[in-house]
Formats: sequence, C-alpha cells, structure tokens
Amino acid sequence: MRIGILGGTFNPIHNGHLKIAEEVLKRLGLDKILFMPAYIPPHKDKEGIIDARHRIEMVRLAIADNPGFELSFIEIERGGVSYTIDTLRELGHIYGKKAELFFIIGIDAFLEIEAWKDAEALLASCNFIVIMRTSFQCRDLKKITLLKLPDDKLTAMDKGEMESLRLPIKGGNYLYLLNITPVDISSISSRDIRSRILSHKNFKYLLPESVELYIIKNRLYGK
Repeated sequence: MRIGILGGTFNPIHNGHLKIAEEVLKRLGLDKILFMPAYIPPHKDKEGIIDARHRIEMVRLAIADNPGFELSFIEIERGGVSYTIDTLRELGHIYGKKAELFFIIGIDAFLEIEAWKDAEALLASCNFIVIMRTSFQCRDLKKITLLKLPDDKLTAMDKGEMESLRLPIKGGNYLYLLNITPVDISSISSRDIRSRILSHKNFKYLLPESVELYIIKNRLYGK
C-alpha cells in the first residue's frame, strides 16, 4: 500500500488541510491518507490547544465523506509529546515492509526538520511530500545540510518549469516537491480561524460545515 500521513494538531481542521490531502492522494496515486492528530506537538505553542477528544471528532466529521481519508489515533493513544520518528516506526510495525509511507509537510515546517528528534533517521524512514508555499522557494531547501539536493533542479522548479519534482534521499526514499493547484491556502490557518472566533468574525467556508457546527455547538475557542 501507498499510505500518506498528514499530521498536526488540527485545532481545528480546515479546508486547507483537506485540499492538500485530496490533491496529494490523486496526484501521487496513494491508497489512502491518514489524518493523525497530535497529542502534544513538539514544535508548537501548547496554549490554546483544545482537548484531544474535540480535535478527533472534528477530523472525523471533516473526512467522513471521503473513502480515501482515514482517522488515525496512534499519537493520541500513545500520549506524551508526539515525535514523528516514533510514529513512523510504529506505522512500520503496523503495516510492515510492503507499505510505502509518504509524510506530508509544508515547506515552512520541513525547513526546520534538522531540529526534529532523530532527524537523520527520520529522513531515512519514509518518503516526504513537501508542499510549496508562495513565500518560499525550492532553493531554500539547500539550507538542510542532511540533504544534498541538486541546485539546477530546484532552480527549475522555482522558475515554474515544472509543477512537481522527485528527488532521491536517504534510505532509498524520495523527496517530492509539489505545487498545489492555486488556492488561497495562505489565508486559511487554524490560528486565523481561532482568532476570528474569539473576535466574533465570520469564519464560514473556511472549514467544513459539519466542523463549523460542531465548534458552535460545543462553544470551542470562545463563547
């Protein structure tokens, strides 16, 4: 199986997450994508993160109508700080060597990968799908010293000569760089949605209606 992994606090899950997951699923021919809420994220401010049971339920509601999406409880059930290397090792035990794992991550987060737990082992443990953002360039990835990436191909991607790029990395895996079909993802963030709710501003159409109604019913992120 070809399995994508989309982790995060999902505080709350929104349409940007779903858009990325759907396009990755189809463009790379994955069998499914696991949505994996973190119990305690290691690289984010813990303040304002609501109870895991609410975040799980919002993910469940958001992906309910997509057979290619699946909710994973691995990090929630493990508890503690949710380190990606631990999660990938656990997934390796669950699915075995026949499964090919693809970790989905934005370029902003991937540029900090060397600060993650067991970074070198992490980069050798699976494929990485890096989602490009308008405020970054592919050549920014040259800053990651654990990877030796070809400058010419990164430059070609930055020039718009290709919409995606596959580069070999450690452990026989690949780094995929993807430009997602234009959508104003930059204006959709969980932080922005929480801020809108607290400020009594409209947040309709930024997340699935089922998630919106759940937030209102349970008075999450403010009264």
